[in-house]
Amino acid sequence: MGTTVTPLHNWRNKKNKSGCYKIHLRVYIDGLRDYYEVKSPRKIPEADWADKSGMWVKNTNPFAYEVNQEIRRMIGVIEELERRLLQQGRKLTFFHLDKEFGFKGNREIFNDYFKNYMKKPPPTAVLTDVTWEKYSGFVYHLDQFNPAIRFDEIDWEMVARIRNFMVAQRNDKGNLLAPSTVKSYFDKFKVVLEHAAKKDGYLDIKLVESYFEEVKVIVPERKEGRHLEITELLLFKDVETDPRYPTQDRDRKIFMLQCYTGFYYTDMKKLLKTDVRLDFEYGYYILGERYKNGKANIIPLWKFPSAIDYMNEFKDNDHASPYFFRRDIFVHEQTYNKTLKALATAAGIVREVSNRVARHTNIQMWIRLGADKPVVKKMAGHSSESTTENYYRVQIAEVIEGTNRVDFKKIGF
Repeated sequence: MGTTVTPLHNWRNKKNKSGCYKIHLRVYIDGLRDYYEVKSPRKIPEADWADKSGMWVKNTNPFAYEVNQEIRRMIGVIEELERRLLQQGRKLTFFHLDKEFGFKGNREIFNDYFKNYMKKPPPTAVLTDVTWEKYSGFVYHLDQFNPAIRFDEIDWEMVARIRNFMVAQRNDKGNLLAPSTVKSYFDKFKVVLEHAAKKDGYLDIKLVESYFEEVKVIVPERKEGRHLEITELLLFKDVETDPRYPTQDRDRKIFMLQCYTGFYYTDMKKLLKTDVRLDFEYGYYILGERYKNGKANIIPLWKFPSAIDYMNEFKDNDHASPYFFRRDIFVHEQTYNKTLKALATAAGIVREVSNRVARHTNIQMWIRLGADKPVVKKMAGHSSESTTENYYRVQIAEVIEGTNRVDFKKIGF
């Protein structure tokens, strides 16, 4: 049945006092129809509508040229879109038209394409608050590099130049962006450019894939030993706080909760009351999504007797609040880390103690005490097996198991 496009004036056929009406394109696709408004400086009087191909609005109307050009442009967009999709063995649908006519900016400019992707992502893409920040971060730096990159300018050299520009950018504190941050931005660049090639036919998808095979962002391997040993964590748990600084005891308990849950400080703030559940046999656990990546995670709180006591102490009993913890227990992260450093010194811990150390400590604690790797991944809310695998590269449990049969005492050591 195919596609047919017809410009219509007053398609609803409802009269008004002014006698002026909007123009729409009626589009039929395989027997189904929809209407798309043609932008016009003003509504067109009935007397000025000629309904002739190429000259739909009579020259007697002062906006005839503009409106006729817009009708031609929109029909051309539909024809070009259908052609691109046919080349990919796909059919034109109203979903494609809705996305196309909602486009703001120049379709030939990748910057504009990227912003429209963010505004109306494809159904398969889920933009959480965190991923939105990554997309926003990338397009911000892209506009600094060049606010109008044409699709026909993009090749492996352009991709490399964009990568090199981002590597040289600095954050609000004047420091170079961390390699992991650059990579997270660059990954969003890859996602959108591959979508533009594969789904919308702007570029050859095989060429685009080859660009990112040649141009990569290297992230140094995670530094080992950033966690606290269980012996050190016990010292921190039992450290005597300074009565002159009552916030020390609060922050000590919050840090211990982080070590029990594997949460970052931000995750603690975002924890919802609906995330905390009670199993009839074992007790409390958390079932929710990590703020960082939106991945589901599950945490058996019943394994930590102190956890529920601390959580109840800081619970927000205001039924109007969706958050589990009161807002007044949280401070600026820098202030929080400063308190943790003072507590670590008081406990005789020489290693760094900070918000981020808590998560590493949690995961290494589960590994040391024999938790299965797939379960560790679920509890940590990791998005990939490789992230969990990083924690298993160097860990004491493997050394203990692998040296059980070795006894140096027998040879006099």
